[in-house]
Amino acid sequence: MTPRSTPGASRSIPVHRALVARNSLRLRYLVISILSCWAVTLPGAQAQNGPCDLVLSGQVIDTHDHDALAFAEVYLPELERGAVADTAGRFRIADLCAGTYRVRVMHLGCEPVERTVTLKESMEMDFRLEHHAHELREAEIIRDRPDEHVGQAHTEVDKDAMERSSGRTLGEMIAVLPGVTTLNSGPTISKPMVHGLTGNRVLLLNQGIRQEDQQWGNEHAPNLDPFSSDRITVVKGAASVQYGSDAIGGVVITEPVELPREGPLSGEVRGVGMLNGQAIGGNGLLQGGVKGVHGLGWRVQGSGRSMGDSRAADYNLSNTGMHETGASAALGFRNHRWNASAYGSWYARELGILRAAHIGNLTDLQNAISSGTPWYIGDHTRTIAAPRQTVEHLLAKAEAGYAVNERGRLALTYGYQIDDRQEYDVRRADRSDTPALDLHLITHTGDAAYKHWLGKRVHGKVGLSGVYQENVNIPGTGIRPLIPNYRKQSGGAYLIEHFTATEKLELEAGARIERTHLLVAKYDATNLLILPEHDFLNHALSVGANWSVADSARIRFNLSNAFRPPHVSELYSEGLHHGSAAIEVGDASLRSERAVKGVIDLETALFNGRAHALVTAHASRINHFIYLRPSGYQLTIRGAFPVFNYVATDALISGLDASFDLRITGPFTWKLRASTVRGRDLANDEWLFQMPSDRVENSIAFAPRNTGTWKEVELAATSSFVFEQRRIPVDLDFTTPPPTYHLLGISASAARPLGKGELRVGLRGSNLFNTAYRDYLDRFRYYADARGIDIALWITYRFRNT
Repeated sequence: MTPRSTPGASRSIPVHRALVARNSLRLRYLVISILSCWAVTLPGAQAQNGPCDLVLSGQVIDTHDHDALAFAEVYLPELERGAVADTAGRFRIADLCAGTYRVRVMHLGCEPVERTVTLKESMEMDFRLEHHAHELREAEIIRDRPDEHVGQAHTEVDKDAMERSSGRTLGEMIAVLPGVTTLNSGPTISKPMVHGLTGNRVLLLNQGIRQEDQQWGNEHAPNLDPFSSDRITVVKGAASVQYGSDAIGGVVITEPVELPREGPLSGEVRGVGMLNGQAIGGNGLLQGGVKGVHGLGWRVQGSGRSMGDSRAADYNLSNTGMHETGASAALGFRNHRWNASAYGSWYARELGILRAAHIGNLTDLQNAISSGTPWYIGDHTRTIAAPRQTVEHLLAKAEAGYAVNERGRLALTYGYQIDDRQEYDVRRADRSDTPALDLHLITHTGDAAYKHWLGKRVHGKVGLSGVYQENVNIPGTGIRPLIPNYRKQSGGAYLIEHFTATEKLELEAGARIERTHLLVAKYDATNLLILPEHDFLNHALSVGANWSVADSARIRFNLSNAFRPPHVSELYSEGLHHGSAAIEVGDASLRSERAVKGVIDLETALFNGRAHALVTAHASRINHFIYLRPSGYQLTIRGAFPVFNYVATDALISGLDASFDLRITGPFTWKLRASTVRGRDLANDEWLFQMPSDRVENSIAFAPRNTGTWKEVELAATSSFVFEQRRIPVDLDFTTPPPTYHLLGISASAARPLGKGELRVGLRGSNLFNTAYRDYLDRFRYYADARGIDIALWITYRFRNT
């Protein structure tokens, strides 16, 4: 770091210039649950009876000129196996069991197709791919390639699962996945946590663009509308090679929705209501092709949600209301060689911060933490008062791709983001409407990638990426900025190659190098303007494998090192962060985090496909691990607050995720989800602060087949245990961790035809016993209980004009 001082600089210098885990019982329950899943992955487990010696073979050709499509991909998703066609378009997949499979066929420049094949004996079939016309209307548009995450453990929340989560935040939607939890700041703010890591260690990709929206704060929830996508993918591994910095813990990807290329108008409308907080909301979507211009499609989407104060089991959580609005539009064109698209989205949210989290003196603060009851409880209201925050996020994206030849495709992506954040505190002299923090962030991102085929077995991509970012504090707050103005520039290059060793084994290796430059403008303790600079040069390596041990069993493995430069908030925070009701202090000497993480994913099917088990084991060593460590209390003119310092240590984090699904009999299915994480501070030889508690979830679902007019009927009951976190640093936290709690939930959903579309309805109940509890990963657990009982009702109508 090279600090520079400017003597005599005025404090009014223009903003842009200044920039230049109870022990035995709990263990028995958790171990038995996990081992029940682990046992089913032992060798010899088979999903099918009889020999598995059938062969599926054939040829992939062009629909119009009947030319062979060399190097086309033929893939069986259920087995995660496939083959690459030779130069004559011929393919062969051997050692298959009798059964019904989905077959996906893809080729550069062609529309992917998917067919269902019932294999009773070896068979040969041809696939015809369309270059110029979308004649197979039943073909599903497949957006992901089978090699997207070779070796990386990843899970998805699909469109239907997202629909059942209507009214929830992005973090709450994906928290149903094993290994994924949330770090909360009250009832309305949640940040995804993957394998014990959150914040700047979990990268969020919104429509393929890195989400840059002031996520450095624990109470800064992702500023996006999850219903602008129809699928969310969570990569549970260090993924810095492909995605760059901030992907140490994993990546949350809101997948872009494929635009229609032709056809009539279609869409959906949805309404949702929630009991707790008296919330209402909805979203709508319209899309279609453009008559006379094949390949050109469009989509518009909008949503809104409003809720008043949430309620705990025994009292109102005052000033926890929220209002949010979002909209997006997309236009795109695609043919056999070219594709181009433009996308824009806008998202705005205003939310209140729990009033009981802001306290006037140290004695009251200590009493509030020890009493177990908030010091302030008001009547329910939809009005949001200080302390509160408002955010607004704008994203514009342009993308273009060109198939250079049959073995390569070039893709260029540009993203422009504007993020505005205002945080309002309870202030004297009628100044509560003046923001105490007013930030304006502008980010430009650019990516260029070339995907290539090097013969029949090797394919991959090489790419360049860059980020330019400016953050400014808008004058007029009357308070010293929490974080300073800064300018950040970063650029990286990467190479990822895939090698199909055999029909059952695919390997992957990749490397990345990235440089980040940070220029900061701030005033020191003597009110002298200084301009410290930081340079970080980092690299990442990754190797992975996807091995189909048998048609019913698969092993996925990845070993990666990853990096993350410190954020400016970790370097230079100084003062009250009102959203988290804490004073935060940075350390300018912090260095880049360096991580090595190994993940192994074991998956198998059992009992002729009636059961499915998945176990993920992970371990990571992170040097210079940066975290907020409690360090006492401080009384300020704005009240008394706990103090947290950004510190660095070496950390070891490991854990296990498990899921097991069993179709018991007829329409009944049992599902088990369990996860455990252990984190050690190696430098201080103690447990890491704020690691997720062990948790186990069981559910029983009833889905009858014959229900008359109503289809897809499903009823489910869920039981969730979250255990007390006893693995904590000694005498560090302000209070002891909350005790073990148990929550019961129910859900019901069904669909039926209606007119030219389909009507879908659902009901969801959470915390049905109205249990009073606090979660260890809720920053506001010091002051109040979490939300009590909640009932949500959603109704969706999907339509398509013919």
